[in-house]
Amino acid sequence: MKSFEISKMMLKMWQKEMSKLFNTGTKRLLAALFLLLAVSMGAVIGYSFTGMFLSSFLNGDVRSLGLFVISMFMNASIFTFVFFILFKVRTPEQHSFSMQLSWFPLTAFQRSLGYYIPFAGAVSFLVLFIIFILLIPNFIASGVGIWFAFTFFALLFVQILFFFSLLNLVYNLVYITILKFGFPLQKFFSMFALVVLAVLYGMTSFDLAKIQNAYSSFDYNLTYFTAPLFLLLNGQAADAAIVPVVLILAAAIMASFLSLNFVPILTEKKSSKLFSFIKIPSSKLLSMMVKEIKIQARNEENILNFIFLLLALCFLKYRFQFGFTGENYLVLGGVTGIIAFNSFGNDQRMMPVYKALHLKLATVLWSKYLGLCVLGLLQLCLFSLLTWTFPESFPVLLKTIAVMMNSIAMFYLAGIIFPLDRNNPYMGIFSFGMLLLFLIPLFFIGNYAIDKVTGKGLLFFIPCLELLLLLLLYGGFKWRYHYDH
Repeated sequence: MKSFEISKMMLKMWQKEMSKLFNTGTKRLLAALFLLLAVSMGAVIGYSFTGMFLSSFLNGDVRSLGLFVISMFMNASIFTFVFFILFKVRTPEQHSFSMQLSWFPLTAFQRSLGYYIPFAGAVSFLVLFIIFILLIPNFIASGVGIWFAFTFFALLFVQILFFFSLLNLVYNLVYITILKFGFPLQKFFSMFALVVLAVLYGMTSFDLAKIQNAYSSFDYNLTYFTAPLFLLLNGQAADAAIVPVVLILAAAIMASFLSLNFVPILTEKKSSKLFSFIKIPSSKLLSMMVKEIKIQARNEENILNFIFLLLALCFLKYRFQFGFTGENYLVLGGVTGIIAFNSFGNDQRMMPVYKALHLKLATVLWSKYLGLCVLGLLQLCLFSLLTWTFPESFPVLLKTIAVMMNSIAMFYLAGIIFPLDRNNPYMGIFSFGMLLLFLIPLFFIGNYAIDKVTGKGLLFFIPCLELLLLLLLYGGFKWRYHYDH
């Protein structure tokens, strides 16, 4: 079947890119150690948190089994959503791949199914692996039996496939609609609509009281829709209409497959023309700065990141009443720096051109940095307007701008050390993970140092940190600019 041949091609591409990512023995050893550590920690955490549910069930409390299954299936659905978004954002776009296949005698369904199989398989495998690590120690220790474990993971897989199918169906329907109207940035608008709908569903359906009573009065929540089937197969009463549940499961998966037939094969991709009214100046420094602004502002990943950050900020403010007032306004300046993370990777292929044009290293570096600062200020203004949050005083505004400039420098430095590459489907995930591993301890170390240093010591300590950051930024860029090409 042609779809399976396409799937094999994609798997080979992913395997090739993984080989590029872990191309040395040191990298493979570090990856193996990190995986071993993560698995060990997951097993310990899972054993600690899920043991009480299973022990209560084995001691005769059947209600605890319902709560256990519902919570695990809900977690699996959340993981499915996260990985769906992560793969869509960080891996090469499906329709970029489909444009390469547009000259082959393939139907839209064959091409879409060829992409769907490895995508769904990868997400399902990752979610099952995480839940497996969390639960298998308890399953073995408590002796729940082979049938219990088999039906649990079988129905968990059905839940993952069901929720994945719903996400894919919504994404495809929005994508097809946008194409009908001829708008650019189809992926951006489709992801935006998907995230908004998911957040709205989560906000309206998440009710702790309902979840706790779902065992006795099932509420047909989509995040644990298959839970009654597991309870039924293990001899427990399930207060749910089983036949409609099965029919809805089948209908959702079938509709997702049918939607693949309507996603057209693209032969060209419409690009964004944001800031096209800005003319390129004659000055080298200004022309590079304008170029950086246009490239980063038109990048779909950056647009998606902006939307996700805006949704997160609105969620914090209006759902949890977290006001960005006073010193908290600095948070808005800090999150704008993420726009610099993929700057070096997006422009990496142009570095030999800059060298051929005899552009000085400082000209390239600081023009890009200034362009990113302009975009950061623009994002800060948009965040303030859209969340209706403004600095309470001029000193707070100055501090926020300083935080923004430092955040941009740190994210840009991280992007130099771990450059993002859109041709490598795993580099973005790896880079973001490494960034978190470095930033989290640095954050606590910095907070501890600032708490210990007070008064006049801060006047010396902070400029030293700023100088160190500038030297690291310059040194890292110099290393890439002169030796990496």
